[in-house]
Amino acid sequence: MARSKSSSFDDVRASILDAAARLFAAQGFRNTNIVDIGRACEASKSRMYHYFASKEAMLTEMLTQHVATLVQQATPVATGPGDARERLRSFLLLHLRHYHEARDRHAVLIEDADHLPAEARLEVDRHEQRLVSLLVALLQEINPQRFGDRHGATTHAMLIYGMLNWTYTWYRPSGRLSLDALADQATQMCLHGIADDAPAAARTARRATG
Repeated sequence: MARSKSSSFDDVRASILDAAARLFAAQGFRNTNIVDIGRACEASKSRMYHYFASKEAMLTEMLTQHVATLVQQATPVATGPGDARERLRSFLLLHLRHYHEARDRHAVLIEDADHLPAEARLEVDRHEQRLVSLLVALLQEINPQRFGDRHGATTHAMLIYGMLNWTYTWYRPSGRLSLDALADQATQMCLHGIADDAPAAARTARRATG
């Protein structure tokens, strides 16, 4: 007879993934083994294998969950009603909050996604492409003339994600800048750049150095 799953099974798995994420983020996926994770959970190696077949299985679940949750939350924000600029701000704030609240998992996504099994990496890539597509559509709605070309809109979306993805390396909520204020600054930078006349200034600079 198959062994029944205890009522705490999912909670234990979640706690193991939290511990694994902390260790992967601190010392890298390659430098962490099942024994390390078990020690952090106060669990034996055999008990760890009861919940996960390998550390690769842990990596797969934590990262696919991480990006799938973000897609699930971001989709109604990006595609819902209301002013597109306000939806952009909400979209950026959602990412900043998700990256902050799941900082360890996000750090692992940035640093160790290459260690995912091929099928899991494809799934993560599909989720990330969906997020980029949501942002592209927002940019095209905000400024259809500038972003009518999808290639150009995608380039801008990737630049914005480059800005968002690395905030975990420096942002601390204990400082003077709240997440809401950070989202405001990011939105203003996306909408207006460094200066409203930046394109004209760039053309002038190019003529001066040409």
